[in-house]
Amino acid sequence: MKKYSLVPVMLLIAVLSSCTTMNTTMKKLIPTADGRQEAVMTAAWIKNLDPVYDSGNLPIALQSPLISEGIVYAGHNTGYMQAYELDNGKLVWSEYDGSAYHAGAVAYKDQVIYGTVQGRVISRQGITGAIKYSVDLGASVETRGVVYNGRIFFQLRNHQVFCLDVETGKIIWGYKRSVPYLTTLQRASTPIVYKDKILVGFADGTFAGLSMDEGVLLFDTKLSTASKFVDVDNTPFIYQDRVYISPANGALSLIDPNTGKVLRTADFSTSRAPILRDDQLIFGTPNGELILTDKNLNPLKTVKVSNGVVTSIVPFKTYYAVSTTTGELKLVDQKNLEVVYTYKFGHAYSAVFGEMMTTGDNLAVLTSRNRLFLFK
Repeated sequence: MKKYSLVPVMLLIAVLSSCTTMNTTMKKLIPTADGRQEAVMTAAWIKNLDPVYDSGNLPIALQSPLISEGIVYAGHNTGYMQAYELDNGKLVWSEYDGSAYHAGAVAYKDQVIYGTVQGRVISRQGITGAIKYSVDLGASVETRGVVYNGRIFFQLRNHQVFCLDVETGKIIWGYKRSVPYLTTLQRASTPIVYKDKILVGFADGTFAGLSMDEGVLLFDTKLSTASKFVDVDNTPFIYQDRVYISPANGALSLIDPNTGKVLRTADFSTSRAPILRDDQLIFGTPNGELILTDKNLNPLKTVKVSNGVVTSIVPFKTYYAVSTTTGELKLVDQKNLEVVYTYKFGHAYSAVFGEMMTTGDNLAVLTSRNRLFLFK
């Protein structure tokens, strides 16, 4: 039976967006404890990566940028992988892959490695863009690659996890999950490494452990019993030998990564993997909240930061940058989680569906309207 993927409601909201002009020199000044005014965010440069499209067929960006060795890498939906100088946004190279992208690249030695919607995993030399290898996996590559011990792991649109040799692209193994649902969300869980296992969520509502050497199923745990939209598409987050992961239509679970046993279930859902603050965790929710918990999922504080979905949280300078589905990037105080500044992307419903990337005092963001921002 043919499966169909239902685009999430938050993607449809983005279609309603309209174009306005963005100010690349905007700075936000806030007072510091000693009375000075501190500039917390500057849009150093912005690239419009919107391809030519027919009216009524608005292209949506799902991919993520990568910052590595002074270069920002981002896929263009016309089928080009492009590299820009971090400091000034100057184009370094642009190479044609013939396909759009649904995930970001990963850096490995002097290479950047990424997947395409047409199902190819491509490795290019980071400075020149020269191709090293291109491997056809047969279905859209939905996740950023995870490199470990000479191997790289991806999950595909057809619910298959692949393990490749990171140097050559040779396929080592593949694991295919049977998903008996006609409606699944247009996202996938990024596999992560734990000891000798690969941990990953699937669109049939399960969380699974695979052997790293052969891709053999070691355990699978059902996390959602809903009739549709049961996807476990968050990236598993590991802290102190415990896994934190939430299905799209269910509560957050605390899981033993050795056995897959659910140790505890929270009374809230999350929209992405958390970030760690000291010995505490900060989760974003579909309701626009930040929830601070201890490692046992006991809630300590809840702060409403947006009317949309919180799609990612990353440290940026002395703040947290929080992306949403409502055309805004929030800066929140790391101590009290209160919003100190809101940056508007220029499109009322311009979401961030991919991952934001930070290095030092640089923040790279690609919005659903194909605008690549570099903040300093």
